[in-house]
Amino acid sequence: MILRMFSFTIKPANPLRFSLQEFRSHLSRNCTEHPRTNSNVPDLSRYPPILCGQLKHETRVTGICQGADFLYSLVDGNTEILDNNNRCHIDTRDAEIRSEPFGITVEEHEYEFLTPWLALNQQNEKKFYLLQGKPARDAFMQKLLATQLNTFAKSLEYSSDNSITCTAHVRFIRERIEQQTVMIFKGRFRANLQIPQYLGIGQSVSRGFGWVREVPADKETLSENEPGAGLDRAPPGTIPKDLI
Repeated sequence: MILRMFSFTIKPANPLRFSLQEFRSHLSRNCTEHPRTNSNVPDLSRYPPILCGQLKHETRVTGICQGADFLYSLVDGNTEILDNNNRCHIDTRDAEIRSEPFGITVEEHEYEFLTPWLALNQQNEKKFYLLQGKPARDAFMQKLLATQLNTFAKSLEYSSDNSITCTAHVRFIRERIEQQTVMIFKGRFRANLQIPQYLGIGQSVSRGFGWVREVPADKETLSENEPGAGLDRAPPGTIPKDLI
């Protein structure tokens, strides 16, 4: 399966008054009204066509399928977008809409989470904390990752006769996000699924959570025991309802 994707980074003209949430909402509303220019592009209904998030010192916007077509038309020939408090300079951008492969492959791919993975809803959080010891929690997270990867694939209208397999190497920590303390997961995973860079899995991917990047083959991989060392380190936390 081929996904059409388009990305750019922005710098707010007025950082103190800029709201990424308002910026994202504005793009999403206008994307739904944008006419489809390619009938072969899946019409996403269960996966957000536009993702906006913060990666270290850059704010990145990525469009998938109809979102890619909309964002390309929005920035084409422009150096700035939107106005008032959310006026932004376009810092970098793709030269054109990219065609990225997505789907199950013979070989495994290793990925790292670029942004926190919001893996647990309130029900799964309770199950997670009832488990005793690292092996049980590792197995639980690996099963949950497989479920979310399958949900992710279905939301992109991808289907295959083969099954998605994966191995999770993650740790959880508590972190302050939007003035609330939430439980997040960081680390890496391996899967027989090819995923384009900057797509996300789990909850709130449109807000920049759970974004992944494939680890180059020549980069040192994590050992089986290292990433899970922190699984029993953090006390219970509750994911706010607005992040679910």
